[in-house]
Amino acid sequence: MQFRVQLDRSLAVLSQRGLSRNHAEPLLFRLLWKLGVNVRPPHFLGFASIALVYGGWFTGVWGVLMWMLVWSHQGVGIAGVALRALAAGACFGLLMAWFYTRERKEFALPAWEALGRE
Repeated sequence: MQFRVQLDRSLAVLSQRGLSRNHAEPLLFRLLWKLGVNVRPPHFLGFASIALVYGGWFTGVWGVLMWMLVWSHQGVGIAGVALRALAAGACFGLLMAWFYTRERKEFALPAWEALGRE
């Protein structure tokens, strides 16, 4: 129950600061919440956590799509697919982590722990 209270408060803070729902609650995170995963909104995660969440998601989705559409026809082996997907996922994850960390400072967001206090 505590997580849901903090989540609702964090989303209210993001809304008050002028962020749209799609920006404050990205589709990936809404899906994770519906699946019962208690993950903070990206603006309230640390740099490494954001990089891992977005990088992991991107690595899997992009790697499978690229293999199905391009690499399988080019004869790229599994090691080549994995390396390319990991490199792309790492770049995407780091870029998203930088983006959300910058916005957390720009919007002067409170700490996640502060949202659980009455």
